[in-house]
Amino acid sequence: MTVRFGIAGLGLISTRFATALNMIEGVELAAVAARDQSRSNAFAQKFNAKRAYRNYLDLMTDNNVDIIYIGLTHNFHFDVAKACLEHHKAVLCEKPMVLTRKDAEELVALAERNQTLLMEALLTRCLPSFQKAREWVRQERIGQVNLIIADFSFKTDFNPESRLFDPNLAGGSLFDVGVYPINFTIGILREYPEAVDGLARLASTGVDESAAFTLRFSSGALANLTCGFNVNALGPACIYGTRGHVVLENCYGPRTCELFDEGNNLLDRYDDPVTDGFIHQIHHCADLFRQGKLQSDLIPWQDTIACTGIFDTLRKKWGLV
Repeated sequence: MTVRFGIAGLGLISTRFATALNMIEGVELAAVAARDQSRSNAFAQKFNAKRAYRNYLDLMTDNNVDIIYIGLTHNFHFDVAKACLEHHKAVLCEKPMVLTRKDAEELVALAERNQTLLMEALLTRCLPSFQKAREWVRQERIGQVNLIIADFSFKTDFNPESRLFDPNLAGGSLFDVGVYPINFTIGILREYPEAVDGLARLASTGVDESAAFTLRFSSGALANLTCGFNVNALGPACIYGTRGHVVLENCYGPRTCELFDEGNNLLDRYDDPVTDGFIHQIHHCADLFRQGKLQSDLIPWQDTIACTGIFDTLRKKWGLV
């Protein structure tokens, strides 16, 4: 069964998605939509989409589209995902799927009520390297996990009109890149934090330019996490246990992970031969649709709800709610 994707929003992330989609058998790009018809036409021609629309409603009502990938700025995710689900159209929504716990719970309830697939596009969770690290942790190869350290920061010039710094476009480092270390942590531990705390540096536009925060879990584990737009800090993601540790090259799109004992001796290593992790993500979403599933076992709805709950807590602490 060929799974037919549509794309809503045709920016940089959708360009990467379409590029990966065209590398995979068993899927096709059926249609794309942007608010500008000429832009939609150009994107469709470049990536071999059969149809190009100038509004998202036409995409949602196209019977030849099975799944809509939402690659819009964060502020549009909730409204467009909700409209798709109301039209019984499966959704793969770029991270963060929504910005608040309330919105996450509403979308999940709608997806369940309408029996329609809803998946957050969290690349990391679909990667074999991440799954291998989680397998080592589950097998207690490093004993009990006591500490996770992960960061995702990159340096960019301040621009108040950029989606990264504009509060009207749901800018801020927590939404844009902080989502990765958070989901890395709860995905590895398979539990949700009982306490959340942290500090943020705010830009003049009022969004968080950078942040450092800590999660505490009932198992006893702590996570020290950072994110930001003011330094290049995409270092290794480290999982420390009582009998060793696991190191992934980063918490965002790792292709490698390594297992060490207490003496820092390398015990095992995994390398992913696939160059673009979007391929794994698209395969997984298409398989879920073929199987008639409503949610991903790799990115369950409850994880999305938990992550947005962390957003709520931190933003309230920072005076951003």
